Amino acid sequence: MKCGYCGSNLGIEDAVCPYCGRENPEAAGHRATLQSARAEYEQTRAETKIKSRSAGRVGRGIVICLMVIAILFMWGSIRRNSDFDYRYEKKRDTIAREVEKNRETVTATLQELEKNRAYMALDCYVLTHRLRGDDTYLDYSRVFTATINHREIFEDTLNVVSGYQGYDGESQKEWCEDAAIYISNWREYVDGGFWRDSPTSPLHGGEHGAFLTDIKQDTQDMVQVYFGLTDEEALSIWEMEKDALSEMLYERCRELYPEEGGR
Repeated sequence: MKCGYCGSNLGIEDAVCPYCGRENPEAAGHRATLQSARAEYEQTRAETKIKSRSAGRVGRGIVICLMVIAILFMWGSIRRNSDFDYRYEKKRDTIAREVEKNRETVTATLQELEKNRAYMALDCYVLTHRLRGDDTYLDYSRVFTATINHREIFEDTLNVVSGYQGYDGESQKEWCEDAAIYISNWREYVDGGFWRDSPTSPLHGGEHGAFLTDIKQDTQDMVQVYFGLTDEEALSIWEMEKDALSEMLYERCRELYPEEGGR
């Protein structure tokens, strides 16, 4: 551009003409325009930075919330599918509802199994339907306990005879010890004072009482046959101490089943 006074060449940013010293009016306007543009730029930059920070915080907050929700959902899903206690309680509640819904059928089946002296089937039915914890069948308490003991003694006896060593490598001696435990417990937990009931209690009266007499006799006969006991020895198993009974059963096991009992 040209100076308006002397015609010399000027730069747009020259405040005065370097030749004549006169003020350059174009430079003042240019500086004002630059300052205005710079001020607007700085203001826009500051506002953008504030908005960016705010948006960033909001965005991070949303992401964190979504992550927390996802974690909680995954935790709940894992707990529902892998937590043993949760699944056990859920199954127990489901069975309890079904038993309550079909109470008459359950009771009739229980009575039929007891009447037919179906010891194993009764024990399995009670276990499957969780009846031991059902207040409706409290008068069956001795019956349920007797069937458990009978089953355990039966299984221990079969393991002795077959020479089965079990998943933990139980020997025939250990099976004899286990059978002796359940036979000894019979005095306290089926016949004895564990229940603290009166002689007229339905726990051991009527059909329950007849059932208890039969299952005890049948258990005694089973032990007598498989361990080759005399009548006197068979009758005494209910009064013997656990260790002495275990020793006697194991001694007979080695005599009758030397190949198995020698292990």
